[in-house]
Amino acid sequence: MLRAMRIVLTAGLLLLAGCVQTGGQIGTSLDVCCPGDYDDYDVYGVTITDMPVFLRDYLVAEFDTAFQEKGLSRNDRVNDLRVELKYNHINLRPEQEDIDPFVRVESMNAELSYVAEVEILMRETASNNLVWAGSISRIHQVSPGEYMHEDRARPEFLQAFRRVLSNYPDL
Repeated sequence: MLRAMRIVLTAGLLLLAGCVQTGGQIGTSLDVCCPGDYDDYDVYGVTITDMPVFLRDYLVAEFDTAFQEKGLSRNDRVNDLRVELKYNHINLRPEQEDIDPFVRVESMNAELSYVAEVEILMRETASNNLVWAGSISRIHQVSPGEYMHEDRARPEFLQAFRRVLSNYPDL
């Protein structure tokens, strides 16, 4: 029993360390890198999946800034590479599974614990092959009455996108 508790505690500490190891509040993970012919990719398009409305505009703007620093330009109609930014919400407490953290009822006084993750999936437009994938994520402990602070979040998103894209080849 004690051994099982140690394993669970160690796993939890590793999860937390993985989220803060990059030095910012947002952790990064590289999942697939470099099976594509990156010299052929000059233009990319973006699609958004399951993204909360309040995040869409500025999250995509910060991704665009970081990815365009790699030498690509954006055109959502005609492109060599399709980038999907997909939001995943992972509750850390089973009893909160049905609570939407973005719609808080004033009478609710529970602190929410969850991981917010944005997957970045890049597919070659011509073949639909996955050629690059990574993610950014952050553990949230949200008290009643708290809300998203865009001014503080924007630079954190930009730095996280720069870190996760650091292995994407420059043009």
